[in-house]
Amino acid sequence: MPMETRSKDISLFPVGWQRALNKACGNSLSMSPQVSFHPKGRTIEVPSGTNLLEAAILAGVEINSACAGRGVCGRCRVVIEGTYESSPASSINQEGWDIGYRLACQTKVTGDCNVLVPEESQLRGMQIQVGSTVNDLKAVTPLVRDKYLQLREPSLQDNDGDLERLVKQLGFEPGQIGCPLHLLRDMPGLLREGNGAVTAFFTNDRLVDVRPWNTASRNFGVVVDIGTTTVALQLLDLNNGTVLAQVSDYNKQLMYGEDVLARIMHAEEHGLERLRQLIIDTINHMLVRVCDQDDICEDKGGKVCADEITAVGISGNTVMMHMFLGLDPKNIRYDPYISVTNLPPATTAGELGLKVNPLAAVYIVPGRASFVGGDVVADIVASGLTSQNGISLLIDVGTNGEVVLGGKDWLLACSASAGPAFEGGEVCHGMRAGDGAIERVSLKEGVEFHTIGEVRPKGLCGSGLIDLLAQLFVTRVVDKKGRLQEDGRVRSGESGPEYVLVYSRDAKKDGYDVRATDLTDCLKEKVERRRDITITEEDIANIIRTKAAIYAAAEVLLDTADLTFNDLEMVYIAGGFGYHIDMDNAIAIGLLPDLPRNRFKFLGNASLDGARLCLLSEEKRKEALQVHRSMTYIELSTDQRFFDRFSSASFLPHTDLERFPSLRLD
Repeated sequence: MPMETRSKDISLFPVGWQRALNKACGNSLSMSPQVSFHPKGRTIEVPSGTNLLEAAILAGVEINSACAGRGVCGRCRVVIEGTYESSPASSINQEGWDIGYRLACQTKVTGDCNVLVPEESQLRGMQIQVGSTVNDLKAVTPLVRDKYLQLREPSLQDNDGDLERLVKQLGFEPGQIGCPLHLLRDMPGLLREGNGAVTAFFTNDRLVDVRPWNTASRNFGVVVDIGTTTVALQLLDLNNGTVLAQVSDYNKQLMYGEDVLARIMHAEEHGLERLRQLIIDTINHMLVRVCDQDDICEDKGGKVCADEITAVGISGNTVMMHMFLGLDPKNIRYDPYISVTNLPPATTAGELGLKVNPLAAVYIVPGRASFVGGDVVADIVASGLTSQNGISLLIDVGTNGEVVLGGKDWLLACSASAGPAFEGGEVCHGMRAGDGAIERVSLKEGVEFHTIGEVRPKGLCGSGLIDLLAQLFVTRVVDKKGRLQEDGRVRSGESGPEYVLVYSRDAKKDGYDVRATDLTDCLKEKVERRRDITITEEDIANIIRTKAAIYAAAEVLLDTADLTFNDLEMVYIAGGFGYHIDMDNAIAIGLLPDLPRNRFKFLGNASLDGARLCLLSEEKRKEALQVHRSMTYIELSTDQRFFDRFSSASFLPHTDLERFPSLRLD
């Protein structure tokens, strides 16, 4: 299909009587086009020729765009009516094109438009699995402590300055602990407002805040795991380590690409600041959500004020840390893949634009290399791997596919660049772990599945994809090369053979819940409300590549240490791809080695757990620093062993079936 130019009467969607009058009088050309997005109900005025995806970003409408607007992922499908220009896309068939489906990234607005963002194209909040695997702390020693003081009244005989008097009663020598100038300017009033009764909030080397009266029970912190796909945040009571609230959301940078390399390329072409601001906006939006919760700590006066948050802990991969701090990540992309730093310096929330106490201390978990970042170090801290006598393996099943081997004496690490299949990317009906995601599948007695939130199925998250592929393989619907065989649910689809897991007629509810006031019945009737949920041979190939990369990476580390899988004491699995992972199914597809099941432990979002431990414990912060210093990084991109093992692992479950003695095919 050639480039399409569409001019269409959209009088069914009035955008205001003044614009209608101007249009009737022939004055519409002098006005910028208005674009209305549904079901959000947001309208924005943009210059003619504006890319529709960019218009959505400007309007605050979050549309999935895994390929950074290159038109290849097909995830930014929308239904549009109005005046526009659009290029055809292989992800939209003729029927969809006739309905009005277009890719937002391949569409330019030239006049007034109404746009429906279907459910599958919307970025929605995520579900996270955290907190169930954290080792108990011996003592809570948070990054920022608090102490209530009744200061001595100054006199002619005791004429220390306000700051020196406060510092001495905290137990420091004058000059031993710093004080930001902004806080020092407010010091006289703060001390005298409470008649010398104050609460000081401080780190080991500086004051963070001083409040009149006794507010020692209100010392709060947040920890954030900045993932390439997902951002998770917890609000903590720093005095006892209690998790008061937690939220998660998509990383708003997703609109510029699903992987870190796409984001680096975007930063090179368009500058870094936009991407930096998007991650700051993501975190600030989540901060508002946790602080707005009523009775979050009833025994301490209900809501938490953002200014009461005195400490922030951050974990994330190296590229995300660079973008969060505004550091240029471009050299990470090129050989020899060098970061600006793997040990970010201490900074303040105000310097970064975080909407908490501007003097809040920000701690960033250190990383090891360009593709083994602070998220992996946090995983290690959360797992307790370095406190064990034996040798264990830790696998972070994410886009970068990090693998760590070792124990208390040594650590080896690598990144497999596994791809986003287990996080919903590169799979037609893949999605992240959220409401409606199929997280468990069984084909033993017909088709059975379970969705997160127990709502209508929308797609498959990582754990559901593992289950489905394993079940298809053991029931011989898929062969060892990933090819679909004859079956009542196998059919010819747009991209080749596909297996239908859920027929649309079996869905519990319609795909969209759009109120009549949002759109006319005319447009709603055009939208295909329910879709079959399928897995294609191309999807299966992507999953096999992902699992093969992770398995091969683990083999390379073991070979480097002259060990085998049988030498492992434990295998830890981290990743926010669902609430659980079925070990038998993960082994059946060759993602994990065939070991006794009691040697496996699912950690959930261990990166967030590790960041929390570090914010709450000086001992854990020292442990993270030691991991940073002691870990040896193995570069796989130049290691022939990896490519040889990857080829062998690119089958179900592997070319060498003797590695999987427990596997039984029906």
